[in-house]
Amino acid sequence: MARLRIGIVLFESSRAELERLARSLKAAEFPPDLRVEVRALDNSPDRSLEPVVLALLGQGTYVWTGANRGFGATHNLGMHDAFSAGADGYLCLNPDAVLHPRCLRELWTTATLPDTGLVDARTFPEEHAKPYDPETGDTPWCTGTALLVRPAAFAATGGFDEGLFMYGEDVDLSWRVRAAGLGVRTAPGALVHHWVEHRPLTRERELRVLRSAAYLGRKWGDDRFAEQYERLYRVRAGREPVLEPPPPVPPATRRFADLAHGVRFARSRW
Repeated sequence: MARLRIGIVLFESSRAELERLARSLKAAEFPPDLRVEVRALDNSPDRSLEPVVLALLGQGTYVWTGANRGFGATHNLGMHDAFSAGADGYLCLNPDAVLHPRCLRELWTTATLPDTGLVDARTFPEEHAKPYDPETGDTPWCTGTALLVRPAAFAATGGFDEGLFMYGEDVDLSWRVRAAGLGVRTAPGALVHHWVEHRPLTRERELRVLRSAAYLGRKWGDDRFAEQYERLYRVRAGREPVLEPPPPVPPATRRFADLAHGVRFARSRW
């Protein structure tokens, strides 16, 4: 029987948020040949969410990391643990996500297509503007709201670039997975709602987006793109962005990156 590990990264998440997610997981339809397990990876400063998670998701689901490592680094820990234990897939799932009952079944169906590395779900009712092929599912990059990673993709890339604390790490991983010769796909029948209507664009959030964009520009060899977002960062923050030197990308693989469409990272469908 195939095994899917669902990893949920928490940081001071609200009970209402986790209740919504838990209800959608309990209503989820699973293929009969797929065993699903859940881990909540908590980056909060204390373990106050532990009883909430255990009550909603069951025993053995809570892991306190002891530090706020960021989205990508924490999921890397989860993927390493899952794939070392023999999992056939790892689903990065946002705590503010709500799954359609058929979402996991549709994700898994697409994930089992030959040479698939990554699969994401379609957000609804407001769908992401990035393109995808409605028949093959091929897409330039996958979003991290509900992102299924296959073992081959993790083995080929090592997971997310931990130089990206938040924002852009899903784009970067998608480009590297494509460069490794694996498919990056959207599952057209997999729907997920990203519950963000009460999440304002704070100054801190905006600066993280700008910093991540500049980092991606430097990493993927587009200095003009990087300078544009470094300049915006300076205007908004009044200081220089602190950018760790990104790991080098071989020039031959830079063709998989799309920095011509700003922070959409692909041609929009509308």
